[in-house]
Amino acid sequence: MRFGIRPQAVLLAGVPLVFLLVVLGLAGLISKQTEQTSYVAEVVGQSQAMLDTVNAAKRGVRQSSGAKRPVDFGALAAARGQLSTQEGKLLDQVRGRPLLTKRAEDYARALDAAFTLLTGYARAVEAGDVAGAQRILKSPAGRRADAEVNATQKALSAAVRIDTFGSPAERRKALQALERELLVGTLAGIGLTVLVSFLFGVRIVRRLGVLGQNAQRLAAGLPTVPVGGGDEISELDAIYRSMADSIASSAIAHEQTLEELERERAVTARLQQTLLPEIPAIDGMTIHTAYTTPIESAQIGGDWFDVFALSERYVGLSVGDVTGHGLRAVTAMGFVRQAIRVVARLDDDPQTIVERVNRVLCEEQASLASAFFGIYDRETGNLTYVLAGHGPPIVTSDTGELALLQGGGMLLGLDAGVRFTTYERRLAPGDTLVLYTDGIVEPERDYVKGMRDLEAAILGELAEPSANLAEGIQSRVFSQHPPRDDSALLVLRIGRLISADESADPVWHFDARDQHVARTVKREFLSALESLGPNRPDLLAAEMVYGELISNVVRHTPGSARMQLGVDDGKVVLQVDDKGPLFTTSENGARAKLPNGDLECGRGLYIIETLCERIEVEPIDGGKRTTVALPPATEPGDGHSSPSK
Repeated sequence: MRFGIRPQAVLLAGVPLVFLLVVLGLAGLISKQTEQTSYVAEVVGQSQAMLDTVNAAKRGVRQSSGAKRPVDFGALAAARGQLSTQEGKLLDQVRGRPLLTKRAEDYARALDAAFTLLTGYARAVEAGDVAGAQRILKSPAGRRADAEVNATQKALSAAVRIDTFGSPAERRKALQALERELLVGTLAGIGLTVLVSFLFGVRIVRRLGVLGQNAQRLAAGLPTVPVGGGDEISELDAIYRSMADSIASSAIAHEQTLEELERERAVTARLQQTLLPEIPAIDGMTIHTAYTTPIESAQIGGDWFDVFALSERYVGLSVGDVTGHGLRAVTAMGFVRQAIRVVARLDDDPQTIVERVNRVLCEEQASLASAFFGIYDRETGNLTYVLAGHGPPIVTSDTGELALLQGGGMLLGLDAGVRFTTYERRLAPGDTLVLYTDGIVEPERDYVKGMRDLEAAILGELAEPSANLAEGIQSRVFSQHPPRDDSALLVLRIGRLISADESADPVWHFDARDQHVARTVKREFLSALESLGPNRPDLLAAEMVYGELISNVVRHTPGSARMQLGVDDGKVVLQVDDKGPLFTTSENGARAKLPNGDLECGRGLYIIETLCERIEVEPIDGGKRTTVALPPATEPGDGHSSPSK
């Protein structure tokens, strides 16, 4: 017959349970003893209360006699009534016990006799019969009264103890027997429980040890030792043997499956890289992108980012995440991204564009996707956008202030009739827009903490920028917790706004510490100089001046700069505002002296004053403004010097 571990465990639990019941029984006997003791205390206490009533009445009469004032017969009558009530209560307590009833009645009669003598004594005192009062006190009946009361009370107390517990010797013997039984029962229960538990545990551990050795033998391809028995351990041993046979027969098929999965992952990764777009260079904007896939993930997801020009003025932006993983998700990602591109060229309203893409996805049943789509106006800085089940974009200003863009909406591909809402936000020069997918905020499966970590990473990266801001942000977020899902990141920094008025002076806002941004601004700056035609300054000298001014910003300021190009009194003027301290230029037009060759300090100022016709430094709110007049081309064609781009 099979006797498994569970029945054995139940039996093991039954041993302490039995002894627990025995201990509870003994505890019940002790409790009964306690109840009997309480009964004795109640009867003795009631007898004492009766005696206290008589003694209180006696003291009252004696005090009246000594003070020679009338006796209070009202109080005496009340005491007599109280005594009668107490006698009745005492007789109720001993009812059904003949011996105690007789002793209680004797005690009550003795108290009544004593109270009768007290009443006679009180009347003699009240009548002024002093001799008569003394005769009552000294009479044989008066002398016997107190002795009778004390004797009957002691007899009642002894009787109630004997009737309840037996003789004192019997009572001590019973209590000692209970104590021995309780101690022996407790020790026996503990000892037997420990013994049974030890035997049960040793047997289980020994057989589990054999089971573990068999598992190692199976892994090494060696024969096993049967565990034996008819319980769950023997069944588990049989399952191990069966699993080992199955694993051995399917090892080749498993290796083939792993190879197929690896090939699929490689194809998926290559397809995804192909479907992600090349990001164009757009004047006035610096664009950084990053895409991360968790190494341990068996399949790649369907995240994307996209930036595309809709016209000279408008730029389309999209970021999103298709549900699922693998080839199907990547294919759907390419479909959704391209659908947004196509529809965006047919309409200029983000709401209409997203609603049309949503209907296409619902009709094709391609997949579900979260997405952000926006159109950025390069002239006004206005961003109109729609959120479809996607996380809110993050915007930071050049002062370090951070804000989440408002908005929300349903996932794409869920309901063809859903309506979306267009939101607006103006992006000023110096602002940074961060678009992301949920993989970057869920490495710990805690969205709130993930958003805080992302915001901290953005601020940290802007304070100490990397060559690629998007990759730097991802690196900071995933430095403590590696990604669990794909993560796409698109970071746009607004350098300047273009103007419909071609005569307007170009203006750039940027972080000079960001080398990529600084190179982009230099390229746009030189391009703006070339557009001046014959009036352009010497481009090579202008490039050197730009480099020295920006190096000064990087070295001596927090890094934020505003640069404006204009014309003043026929001269091309470059103006740079930063938050650094003032510096002193040469006075009265004196030519700057060549600095000490062993020192870096002063080289930049020497180069600028040597090349430029004029340099002015003046304080502004929170920093300084440096204005230089760029040198003109000395000969026709000099403006075509070949500056590095």
